[in-house]
Amino acid sequence: MEKFLELMAEVYDLDVSEISMSSDIRKIEGFSSLIGFSIIVTLEDEYGVTLTVPEFLECQTIEDLYNKVNK
Repeated sequence: MEKFLELMAEVYDLDVSEISMSSDIRKIEGFSSLIGFSIIVTLEDEYGVTLTVPEFLECQTIEDLYNKVNK
């Protein structure tokens, strides 16, 4: 989980201490549609998981994303 959280912090260009698994993806400082797309691409590159836009939109928190990756 820690590696996943570090990866998400990197996408948002934040220190990992600024987010948690319960952080709302869209309420994290700096969120934009570009960040959303970057998350989708990063998950595919790092974990080989193809997440569709509707699947991404179902996720509210970083933990939701983590659970999609670890199905």
